[in-house]
Amino acid sequence: MRQDMLTNIYSELIKDETIIKYVGKRIRYYDYPENEDVNKTRVIITPLSPPNYETGGSDIGLTVYFSFQIDVQSEDRKICKEVQAAINQIMAAFNFAQMSGGLDEYFETTKLFVDARRYEGHTRIYDNNY
Repeated sequence: MRQDMLTNIYSELIKDETIIKYVGKRIRYYDYPENEDVNKTRVIITPLSPPNYETGGSDIGLTVYFSFQIDVQSEDRKICKEVQAAINQIMAAFNFAQMSGGLDEYFETTKLFVDARRYEGHTRIYDNNY
């Protein structure tokens, strides 16, 4: 059975004490449903591109390249930063680095701070079952 990097990231996020404290299990992929509590801190993980096999050898890709955007949305700016710091450590454990770009804004219409960061990285060699 193939692995799924979104599931791997989610599994690590829900174990982190800071994320448990502020986010709980309000972590979604791609979008956050409108019918859920939008006033609580939440995380949205969005792939920026499909997985890409790289570092070829013997006619197969030996590593897989991934890129994701991870948004933290909250009514409290400092909570956004604290949760993103925890996410950054988790992504570093996956060998993902933060990319340039992203978003750090307050949206008056929703009354939410949004801290969106982009990460990219490769799997370890021979970890290519995605």
